[in-house]
Amino acid sequence: MSHNLRRGIALAVGLLCGMTSAPAHDGHANAHAPTLSGPECLRRAYPEFWAPDTEALVSRSGQRFEFDEHKDHLQRTDLLNQADLKSQMAQPYTPGFAGPPPGRDHDPGRLRAQPFFTALYGATPAEVQRHLVTVPWAPNGRTLPFTRLNGAAQALERVGRALAQEARTADYVRRPAGSVLWRRIAGTPRLSVHAFGAAVDFTLPHGLGRYWQWSGCTEAGACPYPTAVRQDPTLQRVVAAFEQEGFIWGGQWAHFDTVHFEYRPELVGPACTR
Repeated sequence: MSHNLRRGIALAVGLLCGMTSAPAHDGHANAHAPTLSGPECLRRAYPEFWAPDTEALVSRSGQRFEFDEHKDHLQRTDLLNQADLKSQMAQPYTPGFAGPPPGRDHDPGRLRAQPFFTALYGATPAEVQRHLVTVPWAPNGRTLPFTRLNGAAQALERVGRALAQEARTADYVRRPAGSVLWRRIAGTPRLSVHAFGAAVDFTLPHGLGRYWQWSGCTEAGACPYPTAVRQDPTLQRVVAAFEQEGFIWGGQWAHFDTVHFEYRPELVGPACTR
């Protein structure tokens, strides 16, 4: 890898880990926020998973993870299926709608190190099931199944309470389209985050529900982004409420999935600035 490319990746991770949970319209950076390494972001985001008092990425069960498995040479389509923790953290997730739509192949969060997630949440449906709880969903007065691990269920409940305070935002997330489903992403060997009970989709109103494959796009090709999605003020408030609690939104991906929210505190929220 070239020296410049290494510097670029390091800068991306630094920007990622230095983000605060400030609203997206506030363009002022937190000058006092520490710049943390990718491994330190992971440790802070999932403290109950990691063994304490060690600089290495070792789980409480004794499983060791290498942050950099030297996969930089892989083509992007191969890296999607074989991502390590370094590539998982390499693309910074920028919360809010203030900036332009994501550029080609900018999909922060789509690169996931699957062995990390199976260790984090469960490697089989039965293992995942053991950690599911019923989360009150205030916008419709019903409940959603979600993983209790790593504070995910509590975070989802807080999002629901925040969105229920306003009739319009509550209406946008009144119709969940699924949270827990053990499945692989279509056409890939990768497990969906829904398999781990750490993601939720919604049936959005006003034609705001858009998915890149529904638009006839391919993984390797450029995909025209539906810019009208980012112009909806109510959706902006919905997304901000999720991001505030450590969820990423699939509408921040070039391969967009605007109905999708997944719990990823290592990429967004206050975990890396505590």
